This record gives sequence, C-alpha cells and structure tokens, in this order.
Amino acid sequence: MSQSPKDLIRLALDVASSGSSNDLPIAAVVVDASGSIIASSRNAVIGMGEATAHAELLAIRSLNLGALKQDAKSMTIAVTLEPCPMCAWAIGVAGIGRLIFGAYNPRYGAAGSVFDLLRDQSNGRAVEVMGGVLEEECRRLLGDAFSNIRHNGQR
Repeated sequence: MSQSPKDLIRLALDVASSGSSNDLPIAAVVVDASGSIIASSRNAVIGMGEATAHAELLAIRSLNLGALKQDAKSMTIAVTLEPCPMCAWAIGVAGIGRLIFGAYNPRYGAAGSVFDLLRDQSNGRAVEVMGGVLEEECRRLLGDAFSNIRHNGQR
C-alpha cells in the first residue's frame, strides 16, 4: 500500500493537529517500503521540557534498531516542516532513505533551504529529498500557531 507524498504529508498534518499542546504543531511520520506507518510523533520540546524533543528525533527514537539496520534505506520520513540541522543529521545517521517535507524552513532548514546536509555525499550516503509538498497547508498550520502564541501569550 504505497502512499503518495501528499498522502504522507496529510498524515503528518493530522498528527501535528492532534491533541492540545503548547508545542509547535510540527509532526513526523515514518513509513516502511509498503507505506505502512511504523512511527509518528509531534514536537514535544515544551511538553517534555527537552530541547531535543523534535518530532523527527522522537519518531526515529521509537523505531526498532533492528528494523533500522535492515530496512532504513527503504523507509520514508514525512515532516510538516523542513528539518533543522540536528534532525537532518539524525535522519542521515539513521540511514532513512527518503525525506518528504511540507513547509520550507528559511531560518534553520537543513534539507536545501539554508543547509543541505542530506544530499551531501561526504557523510557516506545521500537521502532523497522532496520539499514543498502541501507547503501552504503546513505553513498555515504553523502560522496559526505562531499567531496564537503572540495573541495569547502562550509558551
């Protein structure tokens, strides 16, 4: 049951929108070669009180290490916002073969916007990257969250 890039970003948007949280609505969904969801998470930096509790890292942490060692190259991670350098590096080190993301991150993007850590062959392998998938929907979700923070003084 292979899923299109738009389908995967829609899944990530659903995860990002679920639940109530003071954290930014950023989510990551990992699927295997057949398109089955094997991990998903949303940002929990504030909720966990941990600076590294980004959606991508939490999703990767929840994966079985044996599965990563055997099948990571056939996995896809879909994220609502272009990964920062920390998350991009983790995706590469985990060996995940493909990244799909929604909104570009003009301040910290590490999959082509500011840095291009994932397509750099110097780390031994490159990750296939597809950005800007359902970009407007992803940007709107983040924009609404930032607007809410500004107007309600959350965080």
